[in-house]
Amino acid sequence: MDINKITAISAIVFGLAGMAAPLTHAQDMQGTVAYMNGGIGAGEQAKLREAAKDYNLRLLFSEAKDGAYVSNVKLDVADLHGKSVFSLATAGPMTNLKLPKGEYEITAVYNGVKKTTKVSVGEKPVSLSFNWAHQDN
Repeated sequence: MDINKITAISAIVFGLAGMAAPLTHAQDMQGTVAYMNGGIGAGEQAKLREAAKDYNLRLLFSEAKDGAYVSNVKLDVADLHGKSVFSLATAGPMTNLKLPKGEYEITAVYNGVKKTTKVSVGEKPVSLSFNWAHQDN
């Protein structure tokens, strides 16, 4: 068998084996806020969607009309007094948060473009999407 064929077959086999590896993405804590962050690849996205039922704020970050997911979003969640209660330097493309009941201001910055919205969080889950159009960045 030709060495190029062996190399190609090996790459395919080992690549598929790596894709089948079990995900061990676990919940993290920042102060009193439980969260999950990630979503790079279909497997990780499925894990985060499955876990979303346990969180009361679900954030999704994307760009352009096609909605391509983005990461490296600077995320800050502040209470009504402007005090930061949660922040990540590199959030996305999916972030699930378990926040105390209350009113919050969510600020997300991607490629230097800031988006801000206010949200009321309680027992019932809230989902927010932040989308940056190409002209934004």
